[in-house]
Amino acid sequence: MMKMYIAVLDEFPDYMTPTLVAHSVLSAHEKFKDDPDYTNWFANSFKKCVVRVNEREFEKISGLPKVHLGHENNTLEARKSCAVVCPYPDSETLPNVLKFAKLWKPK
Repeated sequence: MMKMYIAVLDEFPDYMTPTLVAHSVLSAHEKFKDDPDYTNWFANSFKKCVVRVNEREFEKISGLPKVHLGHENNTLEARKSCAVVCPYPDSETLPNVLKFAKLWKPK
């Protein structure tokens, strides 16, 4: 089953995370809307998970193909702090940095 991974930088404040994720996913939709993997996921799965990652993991995820980076203008000096990964066609090709990422929960 295809899943969209949304990685939030661990230093981003919890109280602003819903806004960050909402804005980032919406802008990622615009970026990915014509990608075949994305349209398949959108029509047949729509599963997603939000993970909390450290700076090193965020950099690895940011370097993956088909990633959209989001930010909030008034938080963390508008640094990129959310990485929305276009869904992978199968879990076998999913990078380890996503496979082993911890689900987001408030600190």
